[in-house]
Amino acid sequence: MSIEERRNLVVSFLRRCVRYANDSIDRKTERGGEEGEISRWTAYRDFTEHSIMEISRGDLDSWLEEE
Repeated sequence: MSIEERRNLVVSFLRRCVRYANDSIDRKTERGGEEGEISRWTAYRDFTEHSIMEISRGDLDSWLEEE
């Protein structure tokens, strides 16, 4: 598998994680969930979005290389 294919696979997975986080945030907000829990989900989502950006740019290609 090429680096580009690996990058695309990881980005695809992380985008699903962001969607799941957004859905969780929405559910917790609608139920009047604890602000601390919502804040943790928001931080996770934001970090994951940042990771997607770095992976898409190729900044973390060394992480995807075979050893």
